[in-house]
Amino acid sequence: MRSVAILACLMVFAWGCGSSGGGSSANQSASVETFKSGGNYPEGIGVDASDNVWVANRYSNSVAELSNSGKVLATFPVGVRPHGLKIDRGNTQNIWVENTVGGGPDAPACPSGTTGTVTALDSGGTLIGTFCTDGDAPQHAQFDSSGDVWVTNQGSNTVAELNGSGALLNTFNTGKNPHAIAVDQSGNFWIGNYYDGTITVLSALGLELSTVAEVGLQPTGNSIDSEGNLWQSVQSLDVVAGFEASPSFASMGTHPVGLGPRGVTIDHADNIFVANQESNDVFKFDSSGNEVAHYKVGGCPENMAIDSKGDLWVSDACASTVTKLHKVAVPFPSGDGDSNG
Repeated sequence: MRSVAILACLMVFAWGCGSSGGGSSANQSASVETFKSGGNYPEGIGVDASDNVWVANRYSNSVAELSNSGKVLATFPVGVRPHGLKIDRGNTQNIWVENTVGGGPDAPACPSGTTGTVTALDSGGTLIGTFCTDGDAPQHAQFDSSGDVWVTNQGSNTVAELNGSGALLNTFNTGKNPHAIAVDQSGNFWIGNYYDGTITVLSALGLELSTVAEVGLQPTGNSIDSEGNLWQSVQSLDVVAGFEASPSFASMGTHPVGLGPRGVTIDHADNIFVANQESNDVFKFDSSGNEVAHYKVGGCPENMAIDSKGDLWVSDACASTVTKLHKVAVPFPSGDGDSNG
């Protein structure tokens, strides 16, 4: 049934494709604007220090830079089928894009028959380089305190650590098909393993601290709140699940969302936002996990980012648009609060 719903959304770029889940009436109005994404099938999204919005357009093999008013300022070539996009807001402001099928400007030949690459651009879009991840099908990335970038290789069951110049430092084993990756206040990485329904927790040195089992198949987006707890969307169950901070890792229960949840982002007040790909909406929860609102957006929302005014930007993959929900989030003093579904 879900494949039919997604196909319908691909064919009809209209709001409201699909049905909402969760059984809640917590609709809340918000001023909404919709803009072209500057390419075809936007997935990864982030907001830079100037409040410009960067979007990875999967089927255009490009990244678009939009002004905060939604104007496409420029597009830049990256690798094949870019999915995730992460901005190094705490350090260089560089933009790192995960190319699921590899390649990219000045891409090297990757070792051992692997194909995964990441393309790095500086804050103005100038190419820094394309680098191998020593694995296949890279999906999403996070930065550690030293500026190294950690990338999930979904096709190789590993996470790669590269330095800020793109040199490969290490790879670490995960569960099966790692997808989303979040980093907590202690520098630990929480990785949702898409096809075995677990979460791997690695220390900043790559040592496995825990494997959280029985999450549910297809854990997709995840994010960490101010107390170090993980909030993980589980696509197969249409829920967002909570897990206590390290070293507990205990379950905090699940909460129903829309259909096909993907990206999760948490704002400065610990409000939790979940983008639901198949019901074309975003659910908002308070810090205790109570649903307080949900908003209709464009077709097949994937990921989100928060700008300095508290606007939530959503990538609408099927519609090749981005939706701007005005002032529904509490902005961070720095950082874009982006998601990785």
